[in-house]
Amino acid sequence: MSDKVGFLMEDQEVLSYDRSQTLPEQQKNYLDNMDAMMDKGFILGEESISNPDFQQKTQFVALNLVNALLKENDQEAIMLFTYLVNRMPDLKQAKAKTKEGASGRRIGVEFIFDEVKSQGQKIQFQANVKLH
Repeated sequence: MSDKVGFLMEDQEVLSYDRSQTLPEQQKNYLDNMDAMMDKGFILGEESISNPDFQQKTQFVALNLVNALLKENDQEAIMLFTYLVNRMPDLKQAKAKTKEGASGRRIGVEFIFDEVKSQGQKIQFQANVKLH
């Protein structure tokens, strides 16, 4: 079993995470603070989420991860990917695709939880997100 988790954007691996490396305490605290901030609510697509569940949080983080990559904000992308990997211990890979349409950019993210055999969990949402 591999400890590596990859993030693919348009079928190209752009980030990888090695689970065998210990996450420093300061980074663990940062991820906990992210959870606390998200617990206060956010906008996901067109919907205001006041009490987000785990799936809504991972959608929000994945969307912001793709946006960070599109803006070439590598540090933010790494932090957001670290959140996903640490909050989803069975995650093996995440794949993102963007599509331009009449209503704006749409982002699809697929989470893979077993080595390539799974179709994963595909999540579609809009690219306009704001924290409360």
